[in-house]
Amino acid sequence: MMRKTVRIAGLVIVMTTGLFFCHRRADVKEAAIATPVVNDYPYMKLVMPDGSTRAARELPPKSILIVFFPDCDHCQREAAEISSHAKAFEKYQVWFISTATFADIDRFSKNYNLTGHSNIHFVRTMMPDIVNSFGSIPTPSVFIYSEEKRFVKAFKGETKIDEIIKFL
Repeated sequence: MMRKTVRIAGLVIVMTTGLFFCHRRADVKEAAIATPVVNDYPYMKLVMPDGSTRAARELPPKSILIVFFPDCDHCQREAAEISSHAKAFEKYQVWFISTATFADIDRFSKNYNLTGHSNIHFVRTMMPDIVNSFGSIPTPSVFIYSEEKRFVKAFKGETKIDEIIKFL
């Protein structure tokens, strides 16, 4: 009788342990499947003013990408509007992206009072990266991304600042 009780107890322990590990593996598998990493940021290389590079997909959540040319009068008007409404953009990291030289980009940022804001950045990229990421677009073009790095809204061409702010 004692042996039978020990065998039953051993069998119960083995079964319980087996069920625990099988159930545990299923939970881990479901967790891996249930939490996909979402990132709608474009695949493009960005060159920082210090010469370092960064992938656009590594930008922080809640970013706004603005493709511009420093000599574009539409871009200049948009930059002036963004500068005068800088407070509305404070919860976002704003990335001005251009194919121009850093000397031209720096002059643009100073002319439109966009320097000195901790959330406004100026970077360079190559034209093929812009075309591969966004297609043929007018400048300026504004792309807003959420806290989850999901695409929210695109504004292609000069856009009234009130329209952009609605989506922030």
